[in-house]
Amino acid sequence: MRTSLPRQRIAALGSTIAVAVLFLWASTSALGAPVPTDGDAPFPGQRAPEELKQQGFRSLFDGRTLAGWDFKPWHEGHWVVRDGVIHYDGGGPRKRGQDPSLWTADAYGDFVLYVEWRLPAKPELKPQPIVLYNGDFLMQEDNPRVRVTRPRLDAGDSGILMRGTLKCQANIWSQSLGSGEINGYRTDRSMPQEVRRACIPIRNADRPFGEWNAFEITLQGESMTVVLNGEKVIDAAHLPDLPERGPVGLQHHGDSVEFRNLWIKELK
Repeated sequence: MRTSLPRQRIAALGSTIAVAVLFLWASTSALGAPVPTDGDAPFPGQRAPEELKQQGFRSLFDGRTLAGWDFKPWHEGHWVVRDGVIHYDGGGPRKRGQDPSLWTADAYGDFVLYVEWRLPAKPELKPQPIVLYNGDFLMQEDNPRVRVTRPRLDAGDSGILMRGTLKCQANIWSQSLGSGEINGYRTDRSMPQEVRRACIPIRNADRPFGEWNAFEITLQGESMTVVLNGEKVIDAAHLPDLPERGPVGLQHHGDSVEFRNLWIKELK
């Protein structure tokens, strides 16, 4: 025999669900960008918005728009927001005066930055260079202008830019060194070797391609430390002549990349 709930109970149940949904929306909106529920489980180094806010961080991304970012006309259709995630298709323009990277509207000096990122593209086998302990690339003996390469799965390249300069970045890439490498200083042969060596990650702490990763980057004065997925990969690297202030950027490198949960805590 089929039974049905009284109309009064159905109405009450509907009201309860509506209130719960409204409360959840209000709670996540108040915290900034909500953590997208796309089925991924928590991972080492991941931090909840509630924890970050309690520790004095503020959100750089509201999860719905690019408010607070210096969004240019040529970014249209390339940098887009969907389901609490900033998606970049890697196809931004390369015209003079049109920077395809996406920068914050505000400038920052000393800070701790928390960012979650992933490389969503299907990995392909590509030749990759070999980096030596001193920061140089390994070159061919019979042709010292040509790099030695080896095949490795590659899902793309990007980075987190700081102080308004391409030189200061926490690299996001597919190479065996691992992400967090400070490429602009590591490849600058005018820098002392101890500076260049310190810009090479201590370990590869990247998660498998397609999975989310978490950077926690501390930039204070000319010193930069990078923690990736709960593991320190760059330990107080000295970056000479670093600008005192500048915006934070999400780097264009011609590859697709995704970002979410961007938070910053300014240091005094």
